[in-house]
Amino acid sequence: MKFRTISLALTVAVALALSGCGGSGGSSSQGATGSAPTLTTETDVSQHFSGLRHGLVGLRFFALHRPSNTEYFDSFLGLWVVPSISGSSFVETFYVDQAETEPAGGLDYTLDIPTKTLSGTISVTQGKYAGLTGTYSQTLTSNGTTGNATLNIPNVANTTCQFTVQISGTGTVTGTVNSSVTLPSGYSQSQTVTLNSNGSFTVAVTDSLGYTGNLNFNKDLSGSGTINGPDPGLPAKLAWNSAGTGTVTFSNGTTIAFTNWQFLTP
Repeated sequence: MKFRTISLALTVAVALALSGCGGSGGSSSQGATGSAPTLTTETDVSQHFSGLRHGLVGLRFFALHRPSNTEYFDSFLGLWVVPSISGSSFVETFYVDQAETEPAGGLDYTLDIPTKTLSGTISVTQGKYAGLTGTYSQTLTSNGTTGNATLNIPNVANTTCQFTVQISGTGTVTGTVNSSVTLPSGYSQSQTVTLNSNGSFTVAVTDSLGYTGNLNFNKDLSGSGTINGPDPGLPAKLAWNSAGTGTVTFSNGTTIAFTNWQFLTP
């Protein structure tokens, strides 16, 4: 089914959907040439990356759930998934246990054949995303796919995602994914992910606190970037390896190490 191929491509497109920058290590001064970061700076930087994580999680959710004919355990949801395909209807029922005695919600998609559009809803009633609801729509184009998703996690975040992805005959993926997030505190953020034909991608982020971030990912998910904002200690530079271990270096040379920038892949 071609939609499965498209969804797999979208999974690649949002490989950092749940990435998080945090987990501070030791700090050191390396010859001050700028302002030292304050606790406010570090808090706002953390919120900036938390917003990025929530902003991309919506598309990540739906990219994971692609047509399947067999039961499987979804480590992202932490639930068992039982699929059912009948004609143009695709349903996945979630369970807490493999014995299928504790229902935990599910998704219900319909394929409109004339418009080549797959759309539907999702609801999670148990597990770490209990209370989550959302909608999804994906339309095949002549050379790829385009669509949108909305997601609400009560008391956590509201997100929207729009994507336009091209897929070549050899499977090369290019295109853009736009996402926005609003937290209960009123904090908001928008991101644009640009996919390159060589497997690398960039992420441009802006938020309601006046922060901007630019992240450059290599194909192996290592990379570097910068973050700017109104707080002392910025701009800061970021660098990380393919395992997600790296450092934030503030403008005065102070560094914070992080080891839990994690990339969840299916």
